[in-house]
Amino acid sequence: MEVRQNKPFALGIDLGGTKIAVGLCRGEQIEKKIVTPTPANSGPEAVINAMIKAAREAMTGIESSEVAGVGVGAAGQIDPKTGEVIYAPNLYWNHVPLAEKLKAGLSLPVKVVNDVRAATIAEYRYGSGRGLSDFVNIFVGTGIGSGFVLNGKLLDGATNSAGEIGHICLETDGPPCGCGKKGCFEVFSSGRGMERYVMTQLVHGVKSSINDIVEGDPRKVTGKVIGMAAREGDELALATLRRAGMYLGLAIANVHTMLNPQRIALGGGVMALREFIMPSLIEAMEKHILPVALRDNIVVMAACEEDAAVIGSAALFCATHPGR
Repeated sequence: MEVRQNKPFALGIDLGGTKIAVGLCRGEQIEKKIVTPTPANSGPEAVINAMIKAAREAMTGIESSEVAGVGVGAAGQIDPKTGEVIYAPNLYWNHVPLAEKLKAGLSLPVKVVNDVRAATIAEYRYGSGRGLSDFVNIFVGTGIGSGFVLNGKLLDGATNSAGEIGHICLETDGPPCGCGKKGCFEVFSSGRGMERYVMTQLVHGVKSSINDIVEGDPRKVTGKVIGMAAREGDELALATLRRAGMYLGLAIANVHTMLNPQRIALGGGVMALREFIMPSLIEAMEKHILPVALRDNIVVMAACEEDAAVIGSAALFCATHPGR
């Protein structure tokens, strides 16, 4: 991986399905940040042009010779050698040569990684994993992803798919997942999974104040709605969050049994509802984890929050990111 320590800046880009965030970074500090909508419906060229425009705006006032490179965190399957986005469902992309296109447009070195791995690099270097050698970062949002640092190295896996924790099976005959399998972790604890669970309960006639909030249309159920109802004491909302926490605790116990990390960090939008999730999470984790592994502070909240993928992507061009 190319590292240029004599250059003070690096660009980090968080490429999401709805927004593009570009940060001009000096270490963990974002000197300038540009956020622009992702024109996903207009195709890859439109998205890449929007990324290039935002990157140039972020570099206003400095010379490109001061920038070590451009790191990109993108949701989806990435070719680690070429920077090609093999498949990104939220962007409707298949086999898009993202690194090549950005390099041509910006005349800078480019490295592309999965967005949760980028966030993991940020947490490992600057956040809740700082100073550790064995660390797991789990992002619980619309879907669920993770990044593993083992013996100081970011884990890729044989086919660059390590960390697809959202698709470990927790119930062999559970609800169907978007990946085509059944009972995946993601169908229980992700934002989308909780929404689908509540929708199904409402369709089957379960009484809930959520029905009033969405005006009788289950399709309008969102994580925000579930959170509102939970804070009002709605039993369906509370049960949904307890259920999500229980499966999250089970998954954490399984991960800890396999890898025995020093710490597991939790981030993502769903964890904004942690007051309702954590009690059942801790109960399930303590029930299923090996007693020899149980100790204080196994699970913590992620520290870098919404800028993690930007900071971590930029850190690809710093000397001390997790190696391979």
